[in-house]
Amino acid sequence: MRLEIKSLAKSNYKKFCELEGCDYIASEFALESLLRIMECFKIKSILEVGMGIGSVSDTILKYVASRNLSVCYHGTENNGFCLKALPQNVTLYNQVNVFFGLNSLTDRKYDLIIIDGSDESLIKLLDICSENAIVFIEGGRQEQTKMVLNLFPKSLHVNVITLKKNPSYAHEGRSSKSYIGGGQLIFVNPTYKMRLYWFNKKVLTFFKIRIRKINR
Repeated sequence: MRLEIKSLAKSNYKKFCELEGCDYIASEFALESLLRIMECFKIKSILEVGMGIGSVSDTILKYVASRNLSVCYHGTENNGFCLKALPQNVTLYNQVNVFFGLNSLTDRKYDLIIIDGSDESLIKLLDICSENAIVFIEGGRQEQTKMVLNLFPKSLHVNVITLKKNPSYAHEGRSSKSYIGGGQLIFVNPTYKMRLYWFNKKVLTFFKIRIRKINR
């Protein structure tokens, strides 16, 4: 069955909000943003840095399966609780290769790198990004964003945000008066299509920030 992006992001986010260890899961909007990147750029290989309890991998792999796509999915995780939770939470866990950290990776390059945790070895991104790789950093994570931008001086970056506020089922009991978290989208060596995508998001973010200020 072909799952619709918005409904998949919402249903999977709600599912993970009810699980133990959900404090730091990606937002519903971040999940939707990742799926739209998958759809637009025909991603073939993914690395998730910091898999947590599996909300991102479970969502993406369900999307991949519903469209009969062929995608290589690798991830890193070294937390004992998360390593035990992943096989239980990720429906298609048998399609994931989990490594202890970036330094444990085999020699391959990735089209999409999702940073949803910390790893002191981010400098390794220089070796594992494909020619036109996309990096998505969940939430704010200014330190990681700055590091990636320094590694790729020709990259284009946009803070992807939404005007939607936290739903009643949001994780950590987040206030319904606060906006849903977004992410940092970075094109390390953008193609023409990526530049258009970036420009569109840049314009949208500009107006969304203004609207947020007006609605304070």
